[in-house]
Amino acid sequence: MLKRKEFKLEVSTSPIENIKAFRRITSSNEWDTTRHEGSRLVDRFAIIMPMAQSARTLGLEVMNGPLQGLEMHSWAETKGSAGAINMVAWTIPGGEGNEEARELIREWAKSLPRCPWKWTFGERSRIGYLLPVFRRSRKTFAKLGLTKWDKQ
Repeated sequence: MLKRKEFKLEVSTSPIENIKAFRRITSSNEWDTTRHEGSRLVDRFAIIMPMAQSARTLGLEVMNGPLQGLEMHSWAETKGSAGAINMVAWTIPGGEGNEEARELIREWAKSLPRCPWKWTFGERSRIGYLLPVFRRSRKTFAKLGLTKWDKQ
């Protein structure tokens, strides 16, 4: 049995852009994929009390190839009173130590239409300018080896 671990990223790109970029990579490698649509329970804070809320998710699962079983799910969740933060969760066969999967995530990040760890001033203002999301996202991508974003 393979060890599976979910690797979450907070990104500035929309769930549709995230799925399209991953679909392009899987089709260029000629891997079969299965599309998933579902929902995920997320917390939303109203003043001081967390409220459970459902978020619609989009996802793809790789059905063959060296990364068989790799899944990507993307959704938008509203943490506070306004503005949504886009999330991406990768379910990696073998856990986060799978270097081939980490390379695929780096390739996915580089293929996005804009830098995934940078938000515009308007987006930051709407979400909450001082939230730890922005720095945490930048640090997570830096751990993957992505500090600069060069559009290919």
